[in-house]
Amino acid sequence: MKKKDLLNKWLNGELTPEEFEVFRTIPEFSSYLKIDAFVKDIDLPKVDVEAGLAELQQTRIRSLDKEKPKLFTLSNVMRVAAILILLLASYYFIANYSVATNTDLAQTEVVHLPDNSLVTVNENSELRYKKFNWGNDREVTLDGEAYFEVEKGSTFTVNTKLGSVRVLGTRFNVSIHGNDLVVSCYEGEVRVMMNDLTIDLPAGRIVSFNLKVPEIADVYLKEPKWLYNESTFNDVPIMKVLSVLESEYNLDLSTKNIDVNLRFTGGFPNDDLEAALQAVTIPLKLNYSIENKDDVTIFGKTNSD
Repeated sequence: MKKKDLLNKWLNGELTPEEFEVFRTIPEFSSYLKIDAFVKDIDLPKVDVEAGLAELQQTRIRSLDKEKPKLFTLSNVMRVAAILILLLASYYFIANYSVATNTDLAQTEVVHLPDNSLVTVNENSELRYKKFNWGNDREVTLDGEAYFEVEKGSTFTVNTKLGSVRVLGTRFNVSIHGNDLVVSCYEGEVRVMMNDLTIDLPAGRIVSFNLKVPEIADVYLKEPKWLYNESTFNDVPIMKVLSVLESEYNLDLSTKNIDVNLRFTGGFPNDDLEAALQAVTIPLKLNYSIENKDDVTIFGKTNSD
């Protein structure tokens, strides 16, 4: 029997006594015995096959969970959408938030704009503007009358329901009452735009749009008199003057025998009724009577006079 076959049988414990005697004669027999003794002394750990398989299965499941892509649920999408809507709404609110100044009868107010421009708002008027992005978009909306002292910079625009006034830096007055738009330029130059008409108005000039027809004249004042509680007029119809007088003093004003074609240049104080009536009637050779503090009649001479 070959040495290899004897070794296999010995390792498997299958040698007969006769074969073992032959195996002992092999020169390597003593070495085989030492190897066999060393292997038997090794304390191999006990292996729980079933537990090992279970642990392997759990490890595989955890690995698959990590590899799964995260899905956005409907609730997560709605939460993100709500945040975006809130941010957009906040931006829209800030961008469109308007600062408003409203004045009552016999009240004026000075408004300091973000660029240090000043606006004096006359009585019974409203001024609106947006602080957001003011440096690039200097724009106000006016209803009534206001005097502007604009700092130089980007284009400054005054919007009204009848037209707009555009400047870079200057001093000017804008008045809008009913269908009348009046712009006076005291320094620099302003551009008045109404419908398809554009007028560049230099300092010392005034333009009046009456029924959308412009009338341009000289203005000799350095600033509007209403800043000092006075009303001034430059070649305007007498009925318009009386309308302002009635409004300033809250009167019930009536007229008799007045030529409606009369025109008036001048002014009157807004805090002294007697002085105001004299300032209007004397230059036009008219008369007046005061029935009580709220009831006034202005009349012209009759033929018998």
